[in-house]
Amino acid sequence: MSKKHIRADFVPGTHQFTTDKGETFTIGETSPYDYLLGALSGCLFSTFVDLAVKMKVSWEHVSFEIDGTKREESPTTLEQCTIAATATGVVDEKKFLKAFETATRYCSIFQTISKVSEMHWSVDFK
Repeated sequence: MSKKHIRADFVPGTHQFTTDKGETFTIGETSPYDYLLGALSGCLFSTFVDLAVKMKVSWEHVSFEIDGTKREESPTTLEQCTIAATATGVVDEKKFLKAFETATRYCSIFQTISKVSEMHWSVDFK
């Protein structure tokens, strides 16, 4: 089991959180859903990278376009979430897709969001 921790401070003019590693992130005017979708992109990519290394999958560039649709009724959790990945410089597209699909099953944030949202993903190769 791995324990995770952050410290959040909210004083007039300063809203931030700090990790145990000492990394500080400013909480600004951004919507909480921007943070959520950003966290999803980071978690999914990190999970993908771990799997891609094991599966010997290579690429030059991967980008995500993530769209979320919030419910109108309270609580306004996500109703749908779509991840459109674009990958360039991929040698073996079949292995890439297998690693990406597996990453969606292992990514903790993807799985957490999937409990309240219909999840969709696709990969476009350039």
